Amino acid sequence: MSVYSTLLTVFGFAGQVLFFMRFVLQWLYTEKNKKSAVPLAFWYFSIAGGFMLLTYAILIKDPVFIIGQSTGAVIYLRNISLVYKERGTRSRSFGFKMVLMLLFYFGMVAMAAYFFPDVPRKGKINYTGFILAVGLVAQSMFFLRFLVQWLYSEKIKKSAFPVLFWYFSLIGSVLLLIYSVMVHDAVFIAGQSVGILIYVRNLYFIRLERQSSAD
Repeated sequence: MSVYSTLLTVFGFAGQVLFFMRFVLQWLYTEKNKKSAVPLAFWYFSIAGGFMLLTYAILIKDPVFIIGQSTGAVIYLRNISLVYKERGTRSRSFGFKMVLMLLFYFGMVAMAAYFFPDVPRKGKINYTGFILAVGLVAQSMFFLRFLVQWLYSEKIKKSAFPVLFWYFSLIGSVLLLIYSVMVHDAVFIAGQSVGILIYVRNLYFIRLERQSSAD
């Protein structure tokens, strides 16, 4: 393994750590409140982790994860905006700052893709129709989870997660884990394996919350 390949793998795992930490925070927050809930820090970790994983996906030239990570930043920033609006602390210039952040976000990714040496995956991946289909269906589930969450949040005018978000997350994560195994990517295998546990845990808390309300 070359030095560049090693650095890229470390970079990818660092992005997964940030993605993992967002759900650790969400998990602890949920355990504390005894119901499925999401703190503001979740979205900041999502932006940082998403930036790193998008960069990683572009550098290894993985079309499925490039598509998935490209849509995340807009959704994460919109949720931050809704959280600040709910708290009454959103400034008038927040929208302008959000546009600048997105330009910086994608600009840095483009620079990394342009200047970083070409680092192919270990072993050439033959992206057959079946492999791409599994990956794209998985990313569709992940996109739908945030589309549902976005529409739900816009409807109630605050950042919130409907139960469908966790079901889409679970299905998408299982499919992405299968895809990651097929393309031999340790970074995404690790990320999706942890995600499945967290999604199941949130569904468990939602079930407990509903049972408690029924009683």
